[in-house]
Parts: sequence; structure tokens; C-alpha cells
Amino acid sequence: MADLIILIPMAYIAILSIPLVITDLREHRLPNPMTISAIAITFLFLIVQGFISSDWARPLSGLVAGGITFYAGYLLAKRDAIGMGDVKLLTSLNAIAGFFSPMLVIISLTAGLVIATLASLILYLLKRMTMKSLLPLGPYLLLGFFLSVGPNAFFLTAEVLS
Repeated sequence: MADLIILIPMAYIAILSIPLVITDLREHRLPNPMTISAIAITFLFLIVQGFISSDWARPLSGLVAGGITFYAGYLLAKRDAIGMGDVKLLTSLNAIAGFFSPMLVIISLTAGLVIATLASLILYLLKRMTMKSLLPLGPYLLLGFFLSVGPNAFFLTAEVLS
């Protein structure tokens, strides 16, 4: 039952997804109050899950994944390769994915980037985007996350409730 605690930050991010996507598409930014609160809630519930279950392997895996993501993202953001809003969003997403499996971090990120690449290619072919246009990455990172981590959350819930 303690494993279901990870669904709280997932639900919070799901609720935030709509305003995050709208803001990123309109303004090409992800607001700090939303991304930082997602990090705080995710890390808090990973720690709570560790205390409740007395098994720290999965929560620590999530915390480490989130920490590595933030550090690597910060280095990329310093070189203008990615926006800091995307880094903060990825920190919470990868912390949750890392809780389920470190491999899910890679799968989630890959899925999001592949979807973003396909979307930008389609927009370019439709002449709605140029090679110099900025692509809001947040919606695609969220989609990749929910497509890859969502089934794991579903199976975890089914397993715990059965």
C-alpha cells in the first residue's frame, strides 16, 4: 500500500499538465511556481514513501535520478541547449520514473524527444515552423512521461489493490 504514495506526485503533475502545456505553447516557458512545486512534492513523497515502507531502494533511485537530471540539465541550460523550465520539469518527471525503474528515465526521455522530433518535422513540412523556430519541449516531455510511466503506475495500482 505504501507504494501507492508515488501516485500523489503523478496526479499533481497530471493536474499541472494542462496549464503547463498551454503556457509552454503560448509563451515558450514553464512557470517556476508549477515546476518547482512539482519537484518539491515529488521529492517529499519519495522521502515519505521511504519512511513508510522502510525500503529505501526505490525512493533513493528516484531521488538520484532527479538529482542527476537537474545537474545534467543545468549544465545543458548554461549552454542554451535546453530551457531551465524543461530542466525543472524533467527533474520531477525523472524522479518518478526512476522510482519505478532507472531504465524508465531513458525510455520516458527518449519517447518525449522522438515525439517532439516528429512533431517538429510535421510542422516544418507544413511550413508552420522554420529551422530557426523554437519548439516548446514541455508538452512532448509530459506525453513521453505519461506514455512510458503511466502503464507502470496502472500495474502498480492493480497489484496493490488486488
